[in-house]
Amino acid sequence: MIDPYLHIIKNFPETVQNQPLAPFTTMGIGGPADLYFKLTDTAQLPYLAEAAQEHKIPTVILAGGSNMVFADEGFRGLVIHVASRHIAMDNEDIIVADAGTLLSQVIQFALKNSLTGIEKMTALPGTIGGAVRGNAGAFGIETKDIFSHALLYSPTRGLREEQKPYFNFDYRHSTIKTSDDIILKVWLKLKRATPEIAKKALQESLDIVKNRISKQPKGKCSGSFFKNPIPPDYSNPQKPEAKAAYLLEQSGCKDLQVGDAKVSPLHANWIMNLGHATQKDVLTLADQMKALVKQKFDITLEKEVQFISTTGPLKP
Repeated sequence: MIDPYLHIIKNFPETVQNQPLAPFTTMGIGGPADLYFKLTDTAQLPYLAEAAQEHKIPTVILAGGSNMVFADEGFRGLVIHVASRHIAMDNEDIIVADAGTLLSQVIQFALKNSLTGIEKMTALPGTIGGAVRGNAGAFGIETKDIFSHALLYSPTRGLREEQKPYFNFDYRHSTIKTSDDIILKVWLKLKRATPEIAKKALQESLDIVKNRISKQPKGKCSGSFFKNPIPPDYSNPQKPEAKAAYLLEQSGCKDLQVGDAKVSPLHANWIMNLGHATQKDVLTLADQMKALVKQKFDITLEKEVQFISTTGPLKP
């Protein structure tokens, strides 16, 4: 037992040792974390993060796990799993949700309270905190379009609220990706609708899910693996060359396989874990895919997925 770990275990008795991480990610990849803490009360986070920093324990924040692949050897430090899911009305058109709240829960809560504007994101996986971090979006709506402000914590700046300009939202990006900030709560400003319109929006969102799921590969994956090289312009029809899936398919990536990591034959931008894929398998396969697109189109694709080594995030 490493001495600094004893301090965490003593002061935060819910901490679990040697917790496998694969079950918490949609790719199903990842060895054990030395320390794992399931955060169900956001008020605990500053104290836990400060304790880890004081004892120089490497720390990673895990949310929905839909865009994260851990090392097969696990993580030599503390994984904080943000799983707090409280959600409430903050005003007649504003929802406040803990960062660990599933995006699907936020959408259902909004529509049941006759609020619209977020329902097109129904089919997206993950949490609202993760959606803010990566400015997630679908069918013409991005998180930035409904975002108001958020409660953040960082070891350097403490606990504070930040408004929309702070996040510098861009295509699948926010400043959270390059800072030491941790999102605790999110406020979303939506549109008040009649119960009839909200009910119709709810049904349409469910239809979106059914339609999207029917076209998606089944199995362990992270969804879209690479960003589109050109951000979507939903006001105009998209050229196929602007989409990563098209570039990958035209470059012959479908059915490529390394170990148990395989490009789906149904969707060239989905990497599937056939059962026992390793982080190395996925990284090697992703590099092959990038190289083929670069060779054919002279375009360098960027990953949407974050890879975590035994000591912290790998460089993109």
